[in-house]
Amino acid sequence: MYIESKLKEFEKTLFSIDVSEESHQNILQQEVVKYSIQWLKTNSKIQFTKGLFIIEANFDNIRELTDIFSISGEYIQISYLGKGDSQLISSKEEKPVGMGCVNCCYDRDTVTTIKMPANIPTHYQALFLSKEYYLKLFTNEGWVVENSFHRKVKNGEFLKFGAYKFPIDYNLYHILNEITKNDWNTDFKKYYLELRLKELFLSLHFCQQELCNGVVKGISEENQEKIRTAHAYLIENFKNPPTIKLLARKVLLNELQLKKDFKKMYGKTIRSYIIELKMEKAKELLGKYTVSEMAGIVGYKSVPHFINTFKKCYGYTPKQGLNQ
Repeated sequence: MYIESKLKEFEKTLFSIDVSEESHQNILQQEVVKYSIQWLKTNSKIQFTKGLFIIEANFDNIRELTDIFSISGEYIQISYLGKGDSQLISSKEEKPVGMGCVNCCYDRDTVTTIKMPANIPTHYQALFLSKEYYLKLFTNEGWVVENSFHRKVKNGEFLKFGAYKFPIDYNLYHILNEITKNDWNTDFKKYYLELRLKELFLSLHFCQQELCNGVVKGISEENQEKIRTAHAYLIENFKNPPTIKLLARKVLLNELQLKKDFKKMYGKTIRSYIIELKMEKAKELLGKYTVSEMAGIVGYKSVPHFINTFKKCYGYTPKQGLNQ
């Protein structure tokens, strides 16, 4: 599997990696690729080993930017657009990537043109697994026999980008961040990464089952999609959440409909969901930061307010949690 990213506007190759080489068999290599000119700043972290390529990329461009993304060989792709308004360009149409959804596909030998509009920062995370690596990873996983995506990969039935997509939830968000952001600074980093990959695919399997059973009575399919977009936006921005008014504008719903349908779909209010996201993040930070630092990271200006909210959620204070 060979992967290349080239910026069309000035023929700059950001990276060009062949992950079919034997030299990548047991070592997870890591590089940070930066590029900066007057109107563009990019920062990409890539990790790779034989049969596997991982990228987290940020683009900040004040002019329109085009990324020509080429992949050779059969591959499985899992990608998530956290910020931006990117479009996939073909000879027939421009198709939105879709912010807030995890996209899965199985394809081979593709050249994809991705257009990023001016003045809209882009952030995405993506994993690319060769078919050989993917099948080997799941050799002994019993649950995959029930998974339609796995069956199609095993049978060589290609699935284009967008054929399988799932709204982001906090669990998927957390796993993707663990995979793309961590430095994996231990001797067992490759094996730990493979465990996280299995967890990601299993979580996507559960998401697929939930979507199959997830029709919500009384909410149109169009509005369900808008509520999922609002849900995804909160996951990305819970540290500094938008007002209900601003969130309603972003998803093109009136405020009353947004609040009503959100609670019907997720069983909680928007406000309580934001608090839940803050507390889940805070629990992850235990032992890594002081209580004051934790409060600031999750968006609380008042430390006592943060401590009281944490205790109400978990039944103990952050300090007590460190001693458990």
